[in-house]
Amino acid sequence: MSAPPMGPAGHPPGPPPAPTRARPVVYDLTEELLLGGTVKGLTITGNADQIHLQRQAPLLEEFVRRGGRVLVNGHVVRPFLPGLTPWRALDHRGPADLVITPVTPHPVFEGVDPAELLYRTGVPGTPTGEELTRVGVAGFYGRGYQTHLPEGATVLNGIGPHALPVDVVHPLGRGQVMVHAGNDLLSFCDPDRSTRHLGPRLLAWLEGTL
Repeated sequence: MSAPPMGPAGHPPGPPPAPTRARPVVYDLTEELLLGGTVKGLTITGNADQIHLQRQAPLLEEFVRRGGRVLVNGHVVRPFLPGLTPWRALDHRGPADLVITPVTPHPVFEGVDPAELLYRTGVPGTPTGEELTRVGVAGFYGRGYQTHLPEGATVLNGIGPHALPVDVVHPLGRGQVMVHAGNDLLSFCDPDRSTRHLGPRLLAWLEGTL
């Protein structure tokens, strides 16, 4: 239970990136759970109840400041941790407007081909390179960005022609917050692509071992 995803869905779609763990949902948050020393990291899915998370903001902040790690996915509408800012949609007309560009190396994204984040076809097999581009897109890594960055933040990946911040990590007390302004990162862990290590590395980062 060291890195349980949160949100009504219980766990993200797609193949599980790691052995099954206890997965409390957002409404299970308690002081005993977060501050008892058992949980080291939290994944907040894009469909989590942000109104409820705002009500739990003091507890979440204390969890991170004590050394916890949190991955926030999706579109932040109601900031529930210091450093979070509202999501802003990118003006786009096709994949070229949503291209992913690595900005700062990070062990979670080591070896990941940005094109395999942008293009997710949903067709049988594992198209790569030009074939992947030709087949087209069934889903996007992200369609927007974070509007403002807190002090000490590091942009990991950018989106669009101006490489606007789509993946950002920032310190908070003794802990860290990683924000992905798009679809749940764990859903991009495809076993036959360069993203196959993304899920296990995210869980290792949440546990503080990466």
